Amino acid sequence: MGVTAEKCLQAWTNSLRQMNAKADIVFLGDSLTYYGDFSTVFPDRVVCNLGLRGDTIDGMINRVGQVSLMQPEEIYLMAGINDVANSSVTEFEAKYSTLISTLIQTLPHTKISVQSMLPVNNEHFSISCNNNQIENCNAIIKKIAKNYNIHYLDIYSHYIEKSQLPVRFTNDGIHLTPEAYHIWYGLIRSKSEY
Repeated sequence: MGVTAEKCLQAWTNSLRQMNAKADIVFLGDSLTYYGDFSTVFPDRVVCNLGLRGDTIDGMINRVGQVSLMQPEEIYLMAGINDVANSSVTEFEAKYSTLISTLIQTLPHTKISVQSMLPVNNEHFSISCNNNQIENCNAIIKKIAKNYNIHYLDIYSHYIEKSQLPVRFTNDGIHLTPEAYHIWYGLIRSKSEY
């Protein structure tokens, strides 16, 4: 983490601490989380979106302290798309497992739901990873969730068509259009009903 990013992280954490901010539900993730309006899913609860553009699994491990300041009842995590192209399967598994164990140790009474990564479209856009890599990493995420006895929410299979993220859902091959988020919101609503 560079000096600028480290200072930004510290400032953000200090701000949360000074505000004594609390949330019922925290969404932790990268830009895919950042652009989501998850408060629409839970209109009667306090939702904090801690999505950070460009964040990696290591970055999220470093931000667990921010999450703990919020004292959430629930966490929804989506992590890994910025790691897939630059990590071996073994490295990915080790990092993701560390993230989950850190969350559990820091917030032992918080309900954690891990979400699969979304597919990408590398037929129409220049993307550094592919859906085979993402599927392999999603299998690892599912296995880790099972090992830690936490909920795994499959988002991927609801967005994949003909082995790609459909163009109608994205403008750049990775990020969702505002309308495409509604599928994700619906999946979270369905999960929260049981």
